[in-house]
Formats: sequence, C-alpha cells, structure tokens
Amino acid sequence: MDNRRRHEYVLRFAGVGLMTALLATAVSPAMAASQGPPASPSFSTRSIAKVVSTKTAADAVTTAPKQPSDRSFFKTKTGMLVIAVMAAGTGYALYSAKEDRIRGSIR
Repeated sequence: MDNRRRHEYVLRFAGVGLMTALLATAVSPAMAASQGPPASPSFSTRSIAKVVSTKTAADAVTTAPKQPSDRSFFKTKTGMLVIAVMAAGTGYALYSAKEDRIRGSIR
C-alpha cells in the first residue's frame, strides 16, 4: 500500500471520528433538555384493587415457576448455528473486500 492510499485511509478514519464526536456532543444536550416532569401512574389504585380482588379457580392452583436455564444461548444448537452463520458471513465479507476486482477511489 503506498503512502497516498494510507494517507486517504487515515483522513477518512479521522473524519469519521470527528463526525462521531460532534454527533455525540450534540445529542447529549438535546436529550437532557427533553426531560419533562415525571409522568403520572397509568393505573389507578381502584382499578388495581379490582383486579387483585377478583380471583378465579385457575389463580388458586399454584404451579411451580419455570426455573431459568443455566445454559447460555450460545451453548444451544441455535446459538451455535447463529455463530457459524455470522462467522461465515464475516469471512465472506472480508474475502469479498480483499478480492474486489474494481480498484479505485469511486467504487
């Protein structure tokens, strides 16, 4: 890679970093200014009491709650499949970028 191309990459990287920093500093005051007074509760105490007081036979039967699985998502078959697809896609994207036939600044 020649110095001119490396210089272009450095300038692009610096430009993206500058834009990110500017956007991050612009969003913070905007988000802080939009905070209003706390919202009132959406449920009244009377409606909550009405729902709690009505019990059905199904509510009386207690069942054991499901225990959360100790296994991580990525240790399941679906998780392994997701990792494999992501790895294949990333590998293909890197290969495709490296083997691109069109070489130029406007591609």
